[in-house]
Amino acid sequence: MTKKKAKRINHAAMEDTLKPVYVIQYEITDEPIHEPAYQRLPESVKEKLEHLYQVAQRHPQQAIPELIELRKKYPRIPQIYNYLAVAYSYAGEQEKVEQITQENIRKNPNYLFARINQAQLLLAQKEYDKIPAVFGHKYDLQMLYPKRKKFHISEVANFMGVVGLYFSRTNRRDVAEMYNDILQEIASDFPIAKALNRELNPGCVVRMLKRLLGE
Repeated sequence: MTKKKAKRINHAAMEDTLKPVYVIQYEITDEPIHEPAYQRLPESVKEKLEHLYQVAQRHPQQAIPELIELRKKYPRIPQIYNYLAVAYSYAGEQEKVEQITQENIRKNPNYLFARINQAQLLLAQKEYDKIPAVFGHKYDLQMLYPKRKKFHISEVANFMGVVGLYFSRTNRRDVAEMYNDILQEIASDFPIAKALNRELNPGCVVRMLKRLLGE
């Protein structure tokens, strides 16, 4: 069993004007947080989904058919769409990643990872002006979900990472650095945290390569 890890975080919520609105606080944990619909699934189905998520990252073509069948049987479970998008991504089927992401955002518009995946697609397509609407022009999790006081570390890392990249690519480096500073403190091992840090600090990569090359 994963040991609970809780952390309090304070930072300024930002509007499009980039002016601090107020300081908020929420708890971060590494214990699973699932929506009620997911929790009502039979235990055997939940175990199968978690297994398929792991398989999707190693043998995506093996996981895809089973995830498609589960999506047909449980069309209102947003995690299934998310796991299927992961499998398609690892399989190199980008068009299907986009299709399943769009389907998830249509059917589950309030699901955080559907929003994150949509924002990542818009980043890749350089359609930066569409990203604020994905998050309702709210760049803080507690502003986006005011009834929640606890978030999983993966939710925090991926949300802050994609928002940080959005600010970086729209020439608001000072705001992007705020997100990066927090990410490097709480979730530096997450791929999106590494991506944001590389984008803001490309010199670190150059220095690392020089060290490896003995220069």
